[in-house]
Amino acid sequence: MWNGVVRKEVRRGIAAATASLAALVVLAGASTSHAQPASAPPVDGAPGVLSLSLKDAIDRAEQRAPDVVIAGRLVREAQAQRVGAGVLLPVNPRLSVDARPLITGGPLGQLGTAANLEMVFDLGGAPRARIQEAQRAGEVATADLSLERLRGRIAAWVAYLQVRVAETRIEETKALVGIAERILRASKQRGAMGASGDIEETLATADLGQLRASIESATRQREEHLALLRDVLDLPSSQAIALTTTLDEPPAPPDREALLRKAIESRPELAQIRARLAYLDARYERLGRERFPKIGAYLGLDASPANPMFGILGVSIELPVAQRNQGPRAVTEAARATEMERQDLQARRILREVTSLHAAYESRRAELKVIEGTSVPAAVRTLELVEVGWLAGRFDMFRVATAARDVARIRAARLEALESAWIARIALDRAAGGTTQ
Repeated sequence: MWNGVVRKEVRRGIAAATASLAALVVLAGASTSHAQPASAPPVDGAPGVLSLSLKDAIDRAEQRAPDVVIAGRLVREAQAQRVGAGVLLPVNPRLSVDARPLITGGPLGQLGTAANLEMVFDLGGAPRARIQEAQRAGEVATADLSLERLRGRIAAWVAYLQVRVAETRIEETKALVGIAERILRASKQRGAMGASGDIEETLATADLGQLRASIESATRQREEHLALLRDVLDLPSSQAIALTTTLDEPPAPPDREALLRKAIESRPELAQIRARLAYLDARYERLGRERFPKIGAYLGLDASPANPMFGILGVSIELPVAQRNQGPRAVTEAARATEMERQDLQARRILREVTSLHAAYESRRAELKVIEGTSVPAAVRTLELVEVGWLAGRFDMFRVATAARDVARIRAARLEALESAWIARIALDRAAGGTTQ
């Protein structure tokens, strides 16, 4: 009987020691996970790896994004409208030649001839107005190019951010996998000593499998976002990329009033409307200039066998009594009124958008600060207290596992809050026209 009591006490001592070791491993792993910095992975120096900072990615997207390249070609197309726009001859000169056979008053074999050269001149200022209209068309295409550059900038920034978030999630999950593996080893040791049943080992195995699956999911997300980044930067599909800009806490937002002024000055959408208004004004001016009568001059020669040879010199003038560009001028005037209304609506919409996004960005930063300053330390402290209670025999392993999961969950919430704050920051930059620092 005494020997049985001794064996029970020895078994309890071994179980307590094993539990203490497992708790210390969990605590050490949680502390390591909490201290894991969100830094960029080491840059691979192997050939073919493109080291890319956030600034480099944005600069390249503003120049090399596929939609930006096409918009640049469209600018060249619009500018090509200036070629030949200022020619004074609206139509090519016309040369007519005719034969005049003699029907009466002489032999039928005698043949008269006549030739006539006619040219029409546009002298009412329409050529100069057409040049101005072509210049305004180029400005519209340039405004479209600015909008595509802003879209490329934002797309590259978002893709870069999401790749860095996925990489950070992979690193933090790997640290949690290390914790789970140690817990699983401790559970197996406890089971071998008879201090626990199979449920502790199966619970630890399930947690470990879930974490490994999370790594695979984060890796897949990283590759998807890398594919988007390659597409925005027009890189080969097999191009390896190493991102060098760290995922830090987003900065404080600029002053709201300054952002509102910048948005009104810099938003490409407003620049587009202003360019279209200038183009419509130039078009209306050109249509008005084209109402001026066109002047024609013609030269001719009349050679008839029965009559002396005559030269012909004359002037013609168009009589604009039926066609005075009434329809095109009315359409242009209505289109200009539409653009004026669009400009007012867009300006008010931009002001509302900047105001809303500024407040949302401040809220996201506040949320991130609460999680980093309160939730994460509290979760780590809870794990420490549970470990002490486990050592004292007041808690079981399930309480320790729950506390470790809370640490993982809250750190995942911190990463999500960090990503959301940066997304709000990018949206604010987009609303301000890409002018924030």
